[in-house]
Amino acid sequence: MLRTHVECNARDLQITGSSVVKAVIAPATVQELDEWPLARRQEVREQSILELQRILQSCEGHLLVDGHFTLRNRCTGVLESIFTQEDKDFFHALVLIHPDPEAVLAQRLSDDRQRDLESVEQIAEHIAYERREGLRLASEMNVPFLEIAESCAEARLRALEQFLHSLTEPEVA
Repeated sequence: MLRTHVECNARDLQITGSSVVKAVIAPATVQELDEWPLARRQEVREQSILELQRILQSCEGHLLVDGHFTLRNRCTGVLESIFTQEDKDFFHALVLIHPDPEAVLAQRLSDDRQRDLESVEQIAEHIAYERREGLRLASEMNVPFLEIAESCAEARLRALEQFLHSLTEPEVA
């Protein structure tokens, strides 16, 4: 959906948070990152925000970062908030695209990447936790929060574009 938006809005840029993290930790993998001490993982997240700030300087419109507020630690299985103070200072709006748990599972089953499979119930738990954390962060950061729950791709895209248009100037979302 974000790629479709950017194709129609040439001033905006889209990047995945995981691609930035992978560039920062290379040649290590994200699986190895989970095993690193908390302080080292924090440094990676801080370096990732510095990289996003560099990218933002070349962005004429909105920088859309496709990522998460929380992740399930691959070592412990525990859902963890991954937003740092640097994240809170960087982002000016938050968007949660609320997926259907069954659709997430189907997508993961067709994905070539090796990952631990979560059940539909675990995925639903993660989505609920992600929503609670997104709402908490938006309140704490005093930034706009958009939850997109529409199942139709066109409706999702329209909701995102209306939200971005409502922001007074290009921002980071």
